[in-house]
This record gives sequence, structure tokens and C-alpha cells, in this order.
Amino acid sequence: MTHIRIAFYVLFAASLVGCVGASAEYVVPIADDSAREELVSFLDEAKEYVLDNGIDAALEAFGDPAGEFVRGDLYIFAYDFNGTLLAHPYLPELVGRNNLELVDANGVPMIKNLMKVAELGGGFLYNVYPNPAEENAEELKLVYALKVDDDLWIGSGIYLSDQPPHFSLQDRAALAAFVDEALNYSLENGKEKALEAFNDPAGEFVREDLYIFAYDFNGTLLALPIQPELVGENRIEIEDANEVTFVQDFISLAMEGSGESYYLYPNPAENMTEELKLSRAAKVDETWWLGAGIYGSRASSENLSEKKPATREELESFVEEARSYALVVGKEKALADFMDLEGPWVRGDVYIFAHDFNGTALALPYLPSDVGTYRLDIQDEQGAYIDQDMRSIALNDGSGFYEYVWTNPITNQTEPKVSYVMKVDETWWLGAGIYES
Repeated sequence: MTHIRIAFYVLFAASLVGCVGASAEYVVPIADDSAREELVSFLDEAKEYVLDNGIDAALEAFGDPAGEFVRGDLYIFAYDFNGTLLAHPYLPELVGRNNLELVDANGVPMIKNLMKVAELGGGFLYNVYPNPAEENAEELKLVYALKVDDDLWIGSGIYLSDQPPHFSLQDRAALAAFVDEALNYSLENGKEKALEAFNDPAGEFVREDLYIFAYDFNGTLLALPIQPELVGENRIEIEDANEVTFVQDFISLAMEGSGESYYLYPNPAENMTEELKLSRAAKVDETWWLGAGIYGSRASSENLSEKKPATREELESFVEEARSYALVVGKEKALADFMDLEGPWVRGDVYIFAHDFNGTALALPYLPSDVGTYRLDIQDEQGAYIDQDMRSIALNDGSGFYEYVWTNPITNQTEPKVSYVMKVDETWWLGAGIYES
């Protein structure tokens, strides 16, 4: 059973209003029925192996890259319900690590969301994830998570598209602000008035393809201005075209306060053509929750790895993505990629650098001869021990901004620079900076 990618893609022209960098055409990724069936069967087989052979033997088998549970790009990974990785055939160095904070390129929690699905017994979910069969290029992935027992869940996935959605930081921030605005309106005006406003297709909470929807915690639809005929229906078991039970998933996220995830849904700005959608849900009170989403046709037609961070917010997102990438693909692979001047982690004068906590440089793409050398004694022109200071931020605070002056590798001029640094694990940290001349 070797399955690389079994999916078909529906193409349509996207008509976009006010979407910077939006695509001229959009790919709707829908897996073939046989691919999903194969994936579920694979997970069921792995679960039976655990039940028949015990957890220790199963984890050993799942962690073997040449074993029976690695079949083409299908492989089993295993976690406990605290978010600790127990087995992975391609990332043995991460086994034993808690990965709940891992996010994909759009800031969507990967392991945390999958664990929520597993807690309900099992199901499908999307994320943007590096494909080891394609040199770790990011692709949209459909993952199936399955609960084995109260201590163990397992997962595997199929890659749907090599054109994953990359939503801009601005669109993601606008989405969060829109949901917060609706949440505050609900708290200030009460449920009845809020739902009346949310259901008004010409009201203030419908802005082109951006609109508020609302449900109670039993799954009954309370507001959906683009499909008013559905209001009052219980939709907890509804699935998208890839069998993702998105209402049920968002209920789990909203119960904890808020969360984000993907699903396929009709876009009213595109004649109700189905698109991948990134939505955010937020709890209003103990009885109901609301949400909104941005459609895939808003995403860039070009990989956002081509875009150089220009603001502190974009810089922070860039470094967070690099940290998650390092934890997903492993330290050795990540450092090699950070050093690639033609790769996605070097964007003109903005690039990822990395050091261990002993002071040794691990990645300096514009100073490759300095990799492997001790740099805690490096000073800028103002006498600041910059690596010492950034190391201290990563070690003591976990992450943060740091201002200094440094030579711009493109202009070869000394310029003011602000860097954002993050601790990766107990042994090393990374960062990147933007010049503020």
C-alpha cells in the first residue's frame, strides 16, 4: 500500500475585493474517497497492533523508518494526551517532547487541535505541514487522529496540495479583531440582539465574504447570514467534503475559550463555491459561541516565504514559524535550511540566525565561516554584547525583541536593527531581525 497523493483539485477563478496579494485562481483540495478510506484503515490497523502487542512494542514499530508502519508518505506518529510525542519514524530526536505549542505557517496549532479530535474518538483535520518526500516543502495535509485508549492517540495523513494556503498576517489579525468585535457586541447587547445583528445579511457583521456565524454548545445553528434557512438546525455531525466534522471541532476549541482551524465551506463571494477556510471560534458564555473565517481565495498565490518581514509583528511571526519548522523537521535539517541563501529562511537582509546556549554559532547564512565559533564576546559599534543579550532573552524569557546596530549584508552599511529571538529547546535558540534605517 503505497500512497503518495490521491486527490483531485477543483479550479476556479477568484474574484477578490480588497485582498492584497490574493490569487488569480484557487485550488480546492478534496481527497479521493479511496484515499480517505485507506488512511482510516491504516490507523485502524495501527490501533489493533497496539491492542494486540502492547504499547511498548507498538511504539517501537511506529518509530522504525524501515518498519511496516511506514508506507510511502504514510506513517504513524503517536502522542499521549498531554501532548508529548511518543513515536515518530522521521523525528526520533523529538520523542519525549511536548509539542502542544507547535503551529503551522498560519499560526494554527497542529498537535493541540489534533489531540482535541482524538479526545472525541477520532476524525479528520487539516494542517500545513512539511512533506518529507518533497524535501520538507510545506503542503496542505489531511490528517486522521485516532484515540487508542485514555493514554495514547495516533495519527497519519495524506498530502492534498502543494499549494498550501498562506494567509497574510494582516488578514489573520483582521479576522481575530472581527471576532473580538462580535464577541464584545454580544456581551454588551445580549444574546437576542446580537443574533439579530449577526443574521442580518445587510448588517454590520457581514462584510463581503467575512461574516459572523454562531452556534450553541449542542451544535444548533443560531446565526448564519449567508444560509438563513439552516438556522435552528443541529449541525454537530455535519462534515465537509473531506469528512472533517468542523462544527464538532470548533465546539471543542470554543469550550476552552477560543481557537482556529480549517475546513471547506461555500464562499458567498464566489457563488457559494467551496473553498478551504481558516476560521476562529470564541466562547460567548456557557451556552453559545461565535466565529468567523477567511476563505482560501484570500491567500497569496505565491508562497509567503517569498515575502520579507517588514514590521515587528511580521518578524515575530517569521521567527515563530522558523522555530516550529525546526521542531517539526529536526535540528540538523533546519540548520542546513537556515544556511541556504536561496532558501525560504533568507529573504534579502532578513534571515534566520541560530546559536546554542554555550555561545556557539549554529546558523549565520551571510557569515558561514563563523558557524561553529564562539560568539558571546561579539559587540556592536555601541559596545553592546549582542549575542549575550539575545541569549539572555531566549534563556530567561523564552522570547523577545532586542535593539542594536549591525551591518546590513545587502547594503554593507551599519544600521539600527531590531531582532526577535526565541528559545527552541534547552540547548539552542534562534532569531531574525529587520533593519530600521
